[in-house]
Amino acid sequence: MAFDHTKQYRHEQHDKDGRVLVAANISTRSERMYRDHAVKFGAWCKATYGCRTPVDCANHIQEYADWLAAQGKSASTIHTYIAGVCRYWQIPMDYIDKPRRVTADSIRSRGVKGVDARSDAKREASPRLYDFAAVVGGRRAEFQALRKNDLVQDESGHWCVRIKRGKGGKYQEQRILPADVDFIKSFFNGSQDFVFSKKEMTNKIDLHHLRALQAQRAYAYYNEQIRDEAFRAQLIKEIRARWEKYNNKKPWNPKAAQGCYHLRGSNRVLAQRMGLPTCYSRLAVLATSVFFLSHWRCDVTVANYLLAK
Repeated sequence: MAFDHTKQYRHEQHDKDGRVLVAANISTRSERMYRDHAVKFGAWCKATYGCRTPVDCANHIQEYADWLAAQGKSASTIHTYIAGVCRYWQIPMDYIDKPRRVTADSIRSRGVKGVDARSDAKREASPRLYDFAAVVGGRRAEFQALRKNDLVQDESGHWCVRIKRGKGGKYQEQRILPADVDFIKSFFNGSQDFVFSKKEMTNKIDLHHLRALQAQRAYAYYNEQIRDEAFRAQLIKEIRARWEKYNNKKPWNPKAAQGCYHLRGSNRVLAQRMGLPTCYSRLAVLATSVFFLSHWRCDVTVANYLLAK
């Protein structure tokens, strides 16, 4: 079955009639993942139904989703696999019946896993990387690309680690908590050298878990500091400044930083089971999301980071 590995695809959203509503370029890494899942689907169709062309495969996407579910794949994994398939075959994902993803069911970087017992998953495998990640909270690919001149001050004068190309190709300035500034400065000298060697990056350390722990530290810091009214007012100004500079998807809304973010449904049950709060300060969450995660959303920050244990 032919698959054009050189074709540049775009992430598309469709209406019920299949018309493209939104189209945007995606990162090379995401494109590779979509392509790999499409190729695996094609191989499955050939082995299961004897399909010989992409057109033949198009009729079996639902069966593939059902088969993945029967294999015990999680709703999140099925969604990821099917996303690549639907993207290549230009089929709206709404047309495919698949399990609904629930954040509380996510297992990424939660609990104890087999890989945690590996020697190359422990701090000793790369102490500098581990300690750096524990107070910066970035992603592996972002750390791998870091150079020693990527320590900058943001629009409000706070020290940040500059991520030139983060997830989705986004430029980010990852804030550093005041207590960690001197430590992080020791990694940078203004040169073009990489911060971490290839050897230091070759390990199985769960950097996403460290990212979640750092988000929790950031939330605790802001939640404590905003008791001071002057700090609270200044923080809102800083969030707005960052928002208006880098977030073009929606205009700044002051209500986003007011009140309490209440957990509901399965997330509330999960929080209660773990002895965690079911209500979070929107201002502290938003500061964590904007300055430390670059997600710009309270729901993603709470569900995927503050509830990660």
